Amino acid sequence: MKSRMINCYDYKELKVPEELGRWHIPDSEIEAELEALARDHSGEEETEREIERGDCVRCICIKASKENWEGRTVLLYPGRRLPGAEGAEEAVLGKKKGEEFDCSIKDVSLTLRIERAVRIQVMQVNDALAVKLGIPNVSTVEDYYGFYHEQHDKERKDKACIGIARYWLEEISKRSEFDIDEAEKQSWCYNGARMMYDSLLAAGYDMKKTQEGEVITEEEALRRAAEEQERYFIPYLIYSYFSEKDGFVLTEEGFVKEVEKIAAERGEKAEDLMKQTDITMFRQTKYQEHTFHLLMAEAEKYLEV
Repeated sequence: MKSRMINCYDYKELKVPEELGRWHIPDSEIEAELEALARDHSGEEETEREIERGDCVRCICIKASKENWEGRTVLLYPGRRLPGAEGAEEAVLGKKKGEEFDCSIKDVSLTLRIERAVRIQVMQVNDALAVKLGIPNVSTVEDYYGFYHEQHDKERKDKACIGIARYWLEEISKRSEFDIDEAEKQSWCYNGARMMYDSLLAAGYDMKKTQEGEVITEEEALRRAAEEQERYFIPYLIYSYFSEKDGFVLTEEGFVKEVEKIAAERGEKAEDLMKQTDITMFRQTKYQEHTFHLLMAEAEKYLEV
């Protein structure tokens, strides 16, 4: 390409903001996860044991001091002290399924028979929960902490490294010198717009129909898409600079091999996949990946210990 970055700003001179280097997972996050798991593993089960506070008890009215109560279902929640039902909640404690007892609800005297009692099983955050999770080699809460770190530490480190790399790239974009060939830039943007247009059309989305309900010409749709592509041009020059400096160059031959490899993995024909991309767009993706790989490796030095 004629366009290129001719003077790369020395990003290593920048002071990396301390917050970008933070990646450690706080205990509070794991505690919250365990509490959520405990809630997920809590549940209800029918019990025939003596009624306790916190149970939900379904009763049938056998006798009442007022008409229209006999045969009605009465739900009691011992321990909640619902207005008017406090006495009944106390009276049902210690009883079992099938037993009858006398009580009052508001101004009505009742004889109730217990039809069903449901007990809420609240799982606590303890070793029993850790075992219940069924995770290999996790039988204690301490084991779960180790498991959580094994699962997430690398991801958090990578995320922090990406953040630092992105910070460097933004500063490089602002502070570096570029030699831009405007005709080449316009061609690059239009090419990206054309690829996007054709790809979306093949997927059933017509860019001539705007989100506002307006219908525009194909030429206008491509012009708007090209304007959107313009913001990716400088980053592409940066990715090209870092990749080529590192000896990573995607040739036409390499491009064809990559497309054939992807087509084989997807079970598609290489020639069909070739119609959906070109070497410029493919380079953009590959060079971006390579640049981030390089910068992320450097960014590790700035992570909190």
